Amino acid sequence: MSTQMPTQMRALTAGTDNTVLWQHRDLPKVQPNEVRIKVAYSGMNRADLMQLAGHYPPPPGASDVLGLEVSGVVHAVGAEVSAHQVGDKVCALLAGGGYAEYVSVPANQVLGIPKGMELAHAAGICEVFATAWFNIYDIAATQPGERILMHAAASGVGQAVLQLAKVFGNPVFATAGADEKLKLAQQLGAEQVWNRHHGSFVDAVKAWGGADVILDPVAGSYIGWNQEVLNQDGRLVVIGLMGGRVAELDAGR
Repeated sequence: MSTQMPTQMRALTAGTDNTVLWQHRDLPKVQPNEVRIKVAYSGMNRADLMQLAGHYPPPPGASDVLGLEVSGVVHAVGAEVSAHQVGDKVCALLAGGGYAEYVSVPANQVLGIPKGMELAHAAGICEVFATAWFNIYDIAATQPGERILMHAAASGVGQAVLQLAKVFGNPVFATAGADEKLKLAQQLGAEQVWNRHHGSFVDAVKAWGGADVILDPVAGSYIGWNQEVLNQDGRLVVIGLMGGRVAELDAGR
């Protein structure tokens, strides 16, 4: 059996009309601060689907290969990398390139697999937990005890927010579009829930005590409703446009 180092790999890029293209690419080089991973699994995120539809181009300098997170085994390490070794099982957050057999990524975006977690599950933790942490505890600077309103709470990001909030002592009101999704949110720690098919969540959230922080991937009509339930000095962070990109704001509030 040959042990020769591969020089090419297969990768998936966006074609036309929501199709993907299999391509052969050169194996990615490893910069001094990078780790090259032999990919086992790639996570799928809404950004991948938007890129596939032609609405979300990769950032300048990033790979045109789809995929923003992976799990796998370290294949090579750069000269400046000491935290990871060849053979380590890892997961990583990427600017792109995850839908390929190999990907190179800065070492500070690579994490060891949590003990007891399988590679298949680890491919889905980086993007959602990084997004949840960055927006809730960095951008919104949420403090212990502050109340969070999480829309689309059964999404990957929503589930990550619920778990982080439980650890850091933040009550959560969760909205979603199905009772089974709300049941999952409650299992993950949501204090109160609301099915969006029942109409506006405003009265229910006000009765709960209002929200100090709102994480909203919906936008559209939700923006005005969010304003109505924000407490004094509340923060609204919009991370998606599932409900539309046009909204009406009450400047008086």
